[in-house]
Parts: sequence; C-alpha cells; structure tokens
Amino acid sequence: MTAARAEPPIGRWSRWSDRLNPILVREVQQAVKGRAFALTVLVALVVTVVIATAAVARGAAPDAGRGVFDAGLTTLVPLVLFVVPMQAYHSMRLELRAGIVEQLLLSRLRPRAIVAGKLAAALVQFGLYVSILAPLLATSYLLRGVDVATIATSLGLALVFCLGATAAAISAAAQGATAALQPIGQVVAAFGFGMLSFAMMTFVGTGEYARDLGWLLRRAEFPAVLSAIVLGAAAATTLSALTAQTFLLHAFENRSTGFRVYLFGLPLLALAWIGCFVEPALWAERTAAVVFAATLLGIVFGVFFCTEQRELSPRVRAHVPRRAWAAALAAPWLPGRERGMLCLLLYLAAVGALGWLVWPDPTAATLVFAPGVRVTAFTTGLLRLAAFTAAYGLIYLTLGKGLRRWLPPTFAGNQLARFAVPGLCVLFCLVPVLIDVFLRDGVDQWHGLHVLNPFWTCERFAFRPERGSVLTGLLAAAAGCVLLQLRGLAHGIGEVRAAAALRRRAEAVAWLRRRTASPARSRRWRRATGWRSAARGPAAGRGRSAGSAPAARSSCSISAPMRPATTCATSTGAATRAASSCGCGCTRRKWRRTSTWCSTPRRRWPAPPARSARRGCWRRRSCSGAGARAPRCGC
Repeated sequence: MTAARAEPPIGRWSRWSDRLNPILVREVQQAVKGRAFALTVLVALVVTVVIATAAVARGAAPDAGRGVFDAGLTTLVPLVLFVVPMQAYHSMRLELRAGIVEQLLLSRLRPRAIVAGKLAAALVQFGLYVSILAPLLATSYLLRGVDVATIATSLGLALVFCLGATAAAISAAAQGATAALQPIGQVVAAFGFGMLSFAMMTFVGTGEYARDLGWLLRRAEFPAVLSAIVLGAAAATTLSALTAQTFLLHAFENRSTGFRVYLFGLPLLALAWIGCFVEPALWAERTAAVVFAATLLGIVFGVFFCTEQRELSPRVRAHVPRRAWAAALAAPWLPGRERGMLCLLLYLAAVGALGWLVWPDPTAATLVFAPGVRVTAFTTGLLRLAAFTAAYGLIYLTLGKGLRRWLPPTFAGNQLARFAVPGLCVLFCLVPVLIDVFLRDGVDQWHGLHVLNPFWTCERFAFRPERGSVLTGLLAAAAGCVLLQLRGLAHGIGEVRAAAALRRRAEAVAWLRRRTASPARSRRWRRATGWRSAARGPAAGRGRSAGSAPAARSSCSISAPMRPATTCATSTGAATRAASSCGCGCTRRKWRRTSTWCSTPRRRWPAPPARSARRGCWRRRSCSGAGARAPRCGC
C-alpha cells in the first residue's frame, strides 16, 4: 500500500483570500469566465492597437499626444459607464430572479456586504480595463501634449463615475421586484447608461474635455471644483447603496435609520466644504444656498418618512435601547411615520436655525432682478424661498400623512401614499386654474385660491420682502399642522419607550431565571451579594420544619436587589423553610393576596393554605432596617 500524500500547506495568499468578501470573489470569477469579458477585452485591445498604429503613422506631430490621449480616454468611457454598470445590473437581477439573495441572507452576509462586494468587483474590473489602456495613455505622455496631472485626474474621475454608475445600476436592479416591470427597467437602465456614455464620449472625443481640464488645472479653483465633484459622486453612490440595501432587507428590518442619518449628514458635509474652499466674505450667500437646498431635500425625504408603517416591527421592537432616556433619544431615528415626522421637524428646525444665523441685515445693498423690482440681497431671497418650501412641505406632508391613515396598512399602501403627495400638489395647482378658466374667462393674476400653488406663490412673493403676509400665513398654517400631530408624535415616542420597558422586563426575568436555575447557583449568588440570614448565632441555618416553628413574630431577610428570600427566621433564632408559602420580599408597597396567588409589584407565586399557622403573616408586612446590607421584613 502506498502512503497517502500529505496535503500541501496553505499559503499566505490563500489565507488572505479567505478573508475577502465572498461576493467579490464570486463576481470576479464569473466575470473573468464569461464570454462578455473576453469579447470586451479583445475589442479594447484591437482599438488600442489601431490607435497606436495611427499615432505612429502621423509621426512627430505637435498634437499627437493630445490625440492619443483623447482616443484612449474615449475608449475607456463606455467600459466604465456602460459595460461595468450593466454587468452589475444583470448580476443583481439574476440573483433576485433565482432566489440566490435569500440564500445569501440566511448566511452571515448582510445586505451591506452584498452591495459592497458588487462595488468592489466593479473596482477590480475597472483596474483590469485601465491596465489594458495603460500603454496607450503612457504613449500619449511620451508623445508630449499631455502631462501627468491630466492623466491622473482623468483616471480618478473615471473611477468615481464608475462607482457612481455601478451603484445606480445595483439600486435600479434591486428596485425592480415586480416581474412585469423587469424588462422595462432593463431597457430604461440600458438606455440611460448608453446615453450617458455617448454624451461623455462626444465630450472627450472632440477634445473639449482635455482643453477644459487643462484650463482648470491652471486655476486656483481646481481643488474646490474637484472636491465638489468627488463629494457629489460619493453622496450619490451612498444614496444608491442605501436604496439597494433597503430592498434587500427583510420587511421587519430597520430600513429608515440609514436614510435619516444620511439626511442630517449632507448639510454638514456641504458646510464643511464651504468652510474649506470658500472665502469668508461669501460664506453667508453660500450658506443660504445650502439652507434652501437642504430644506428642499428634507421635504423630498419627508415624503418617504411620513408614509411608512406606523407601528414598530417585531424585529426593531426587540432591538430598541434598554434605557428609557436612550429610547427617547433614539425615537426620531427609528421607523414609523410618526417618528419620521418628528425627525423631519428636528431637521427643519436645525436648518432653520442655520438660516437664522446667516440672515442678512435689512439695510444691506439691494439687487435688481427685473425692471421695477428691487429686493434685498440675494441671501434674503434664498432664505425666504427656503421658508416657503418648508411651510408648503409641512402642509402637504400633513395631508399625505392623514391620507395614509385611510389606506391599507401594507407596503403597497406606503407606495400609494408616496404617489398621492405630489398628486395632491398637482391637484391644488390645477383646480384654481380651472376655476379661473371657467368662471373668469382666463387666468389673469394671482389670488387667494392659488395660495396652495407653491410654484406661482414662491415666484410672486419669495423675493419680495414687502409682501410678507402670505409667508406669515403659510408659516402659521404649517405650525397648526404640527400642533395637530402632537398627539401622534407623543405616541411615536411612547411606543419606543414601551418597547424599551418590555425589553428591560424580559431581560430581568431571564436574569432571574438564570440565577435561580439551581441551588448551587443560588448559593453562589448569596455569597456574591452578601446575603445574610436574619437569625444570629449558631442556630442559623439549622432547618426546622414549618409546623414546629414557634408562634412568635417572624422576620425575613432578602438581598439588596429585591429578590425573594428562601428562608425565614423566627425571633427565637431558628431558621425555617415554608414550601407552600410566599417568599419574603421587601417592598414599600403592600402585599396583595387573593385566594390562589400572593404577589408584589415584582413577582407572584401560589398562596399558602387558607388555614396556615402563619396566616397573619401574609396579610401585612413591614420593612425594617433601611440602609442596612440585608433589610428585614417583619410580619
């Protein structure tokens, strides 16, 4: 017999590969083994050879390097904006169709890991395509006309846009849950990414991109513009990833906290960018623009916040913070339309405080926006526009939230309510117009019936401070809508606090059962907590039957955390144990006794027999020894 061969030792790289995201490994393996990847690489190599041959044929022309760079970057654009995103789209659709995602979620992989693995696979494919075109880009540098900064900046922007497009494709694929809408979603995604790739290829291939980038590199605003593009793409990628995770989560999971944290983080990111790249003299105007944009974004997010399910799901209810104060602080971040409205109110209050800090002086210089129309500084107009937006948003969200109460308590009802909110806005815009057409023979001017038309009202009154009555009335109406929801907001917070109380109670019961599971553990607990019998002297611990106990006044000793004691000591110093009696518990309240149960505010257990010798002891108890290590309960 031949000896079995010993298995080769596992190498370092193999051990490290086991720590990688399994979705990343699978996506890369499938992409490399697929025919589409081989065909794409072959086409890219052929185009690279053709471009290099054409560059050599032109000779040492002054703009040879610029032409090679434009051609190589034009070849890279469809790869990173169409091929990689569509592969991620088809991969996600295949998993949703075949039920692979459910199997992945049964493992330790979370939706966040699934989305991160697909984005990491897109990064690997991007690196492969760049490596194919790297010789061509290096040739463009050697032929002069293109510097290293232009090449490095172009590759960095290509990476950022590739990640953003891939995240958008994954999000679009995850949202197409209906089988009838999947072909339509695929056509829309292919058309959108195709048009984006064609537009970028035209912009790069004509040479305008290289010319504009070269001009920007020589300007002092280059860091600000580049950081703004990167931060905007990062924000869009994060939002797409959050949306994809939401559709991969179970219906009982927490789907709202990520979006609410994201909403609060965007204005802070914008303010940080302003503080780093904007001159202090322009901070007020830029901050006013951020206030208006943040208000509009908050109203858009509020449409989704205020149309959620009202009650907490069992999964979220089981994971609320245990402490009452922590539960109250976490309430605005948890799912539920009442808590969503509370989160939106806190967000608008924070944005409004920021706008109040940068509100300009009324005596500031004026600007002329139209003939005969003189207003204060542009900052005031933006802040007033933000106030109009907040007022209209609260009014329409209150109407939509009230409409949601009459819809079925299902996720289909949520979607219907989300479409109903903009539908209400369109309705209140069209009805006054129709009334003017049929009763006044035309729409001549703005009047009171158009007050719920946000577009016409803002255009007429936002940049005219002298006409402030409309804004005041809208803000008063918005405040009334908030007052009508105070009871619902209190219910949202109270539900979280009640869930926290139930969790504390369940954990206390579990702890009590663990501690009283066995006599040995009970003895260890007594020694750890300093439990002592009320009896003093050598007679303590010597058990005497309940029937032989003298008819004298008895006392019971318990531990500090109000746990029922198991032994009772009489005034003569003899320790007894009553199996059929209620355990001793020290409490400030009176004991309740029925025909079958004895209970305290903490526990209850079977009552003693009706003719017990200790009957008087079960009716009244008093606590003594307050502040001592082991207080006594006397009957």
